[in-house]
Amino acid sequence: MKTKFPIHTTLSADAIKVLDRYEKELGAKNIVLEKALLNLDATRFKAKLDTQNIDRIIKRISTGIPGLDDFLEGGFPKGFAVIVTGPPGTGKTTFSMQYLMEGVKNGERCIFFSFEERAQQLVQHFARFGWDVGKYIDDGYLEIFGISMLTSEEMMEIIDSHKPDRVVFDSLNVFTAPGDFRTSTSWRGLHKLLKKNMITSLLITEKAHGIEKKEFDDFDFLGDGIIFLDFIQTNDIDTTPMPVMAVQKMRATRVDHTPQPFRFTNSGIAKYRALNLPANVLQAKIERRRAERTGSSSPSDEI
Repeated sequence: MKTKFPIHTTLSADAIKVLDRYEKELGAKNIVLEKALLNLDATRFKAKLDTQNIDRIIKRISTGIPGLDDFLEGGFPKGFAVIVTGPPGTGKTTFSMQYLMEGVKNGERCIFFSFEERAQQLVQHFARFGWDVGKYIDDGYLEIFGISMLTSEEMMEIIDSHKPDRVVFDSLNVFTAPGDFRTSTSWRGLHKLLKKNMITSLLITEKAHGIEKKEFDDFDFLGDGIIFLDFIQTNDIDTTPMPVMAVQKMRATRVDHTPQPFRFTNSGIAKYRALNLPANVLQAKIERRRAERTGSSSPSDEI
């Protein structure tokens, strides 16, 4: 027989009334309290979600990149951490700056953390596309931290104080090694803060290979989405490489993974409207590039 121990506690008059009401059904007051305490203990190990009050509609924010929102059902899901990756010189920083400029134009607060460039260089980079960053900085909508030697704790304090809607980290390879990224307690604290406050962030990372290679790192696995930027040759006559971007991953979104050509203009990244290359042909050219790099033959060589 189960041994019962007396419970020493102070109960309010309302609590006594509740116990009295259930005493006839469950027996002595001690049994009622024991069942309640066991239930409370169980909830420590099980998350209880109020599914009725969860917003079923996914709010999306515009990327600021012409044509990209069309491939993302309207934009990035709010609160997502999106990886922007690719080889050097493919436009990752420009992409991220344009994303922030879309935010400040809509009255959103934005922060740019760079671990590789000085703030002055970043401002010059913004300015060459005609973006008046000085006005947005003075008005408090944009903060730029260049060659940031900030710790994750200091960045958390800045984010907590500024309360941004959008944040860019450029690039994570300087901030932490891919193998340490997912297990880093400092990064997880920062990541938790971004998620808690529904801040939509871009995490720039570097790849030593092109879009044709199916190889991923720990940065890619933790991101809610992956945008890959690269250059490929899309025309057999004109051998000039053309910039392309591919949505390789985006949770809660129906995704077309086909690389999409784009172009750099005096006002930033623009959609390449003059090219109408079928998806299968573009993919075949990517496969051919892979074969050329590895020295193997491919059926796509004949295309």
